[in-house]
Amino acid sequence: MPFLNVCGYALGVLLVALGAAYAEAQRYDTQLIGGADLVYSSSFNQPPGFERDYTLQPSVNGRTGIMQSDIGIIARGSGIQASVVIQQGWFADANYTGDDRSLRYLQQAWLGVDLSNDFTLRAGIMPSHIGYESINARDNALLSRLFCSDATPYFETGASLQWKASSALTAEVLVLNGWQRIVATNRDICYGSRLVYRPDSTITVNWSTFYGNMNDRSLEPSMRLYNNFWAEWMPVPEVQVVGIFDVGTQQLVGGSTARTWCAALVGSWRPSPNWRIASRIEHFSDPSSLLFAAPAPTGFSTTSLSANIDWEAQRSLTLRAELRGMFAASPIFRARTGVSAQDVFVTFAASYRISR
Repeated sequence: MPFLNVCGYALGVLLVALGAAYAEAQRYDTQLIGGADLVYSSSFNQPPGFERDYTLQPSVNGRTGIMQSDIGIIARGSGIQASVVIQQGWFADANYTGDDRSLRYLQQAWLGVDLSNDFTLRAGIMPSHIGYESINARDNALLSRLFCSDATPYFETGASLQWKASSALTAEVLVLNGWQRIVATNRDICYGSRLVYRPDSTITVNWSTFYGNMNDRSLEPSMRLYNNFWAEWMPVPEVQVVGIFDVGTQQLVGGSTARTWCAALVGSWRPSPNWRIASRIEHFSDPSSLLFAAPAPTGFSTTSLSANIDWEAQRSLTLRAELRGMFAASPIFRARTGVSAQDVFVTFAASYRISR
């Protein structure tokens, strides 16, 4: 049975629950969310054209424009939650492809219902359960996203069941249309899971998984298993340290297996309420070009170094600057003179956030 039907049934159940709860609810708390990022990014390689290599935020080089803008609402009340968010910008144009392209303006559309004090069912188009960084650059310590963030889903369509096992531990299981897919195609249902452990206010540990067939049913199965681990430590409110490790495998035609892994360390410090300094080091190894299609016999094997500074000019406006260098094992980055093994670029942004 196509998963679109499964998701439809789940949405139907949630709509009935929403109607019943709405009849009894006195009021719903609604929150307006969103913002916009005006960005200019430039590579010292001076590549031809305006599309960037291997980065979705930013995805355009040598031009000024809206990297991402979005606006939406979150409503909560009587055990019901719902969210609808629409978007526009470079990110939506670059990241939504194929059958999903016509829906690129829709970032979120989901409903949730509390089945009890400990269990919550949610279905629709939801933020991905994989990865540490947010889909919105303004929520992250650095302007550009990690390789392992750009290589994994920003969003997912399906249903999830969340269990609050204790005040410190939350577990979640998901059934999904696929790996970052809205429109159901002739593929098998995919599955996901997530465990989040917060022993206190300073430490958070996360383990997320994805498992599913990446091929159409008419083809030989190509099963992908992906694991995302991250741990966040905030010894004081002004300091944040995050360690990230991802590892994935996928079955290829002929019975061989492709492997990919990523490791990263992110640190940020607020010397004052209006300033934040952040840095990041990351290595991504994808020798079979499983997640990044690189024109090299070594595939995508790249180390990245980044430094970022933010100044909160106003409550809703932050001015940002990032310097990032990417250094590959083989020439894979487009340049004015051909192809280079490195790409160094600067990005400047004015990030506006809806503050109410």
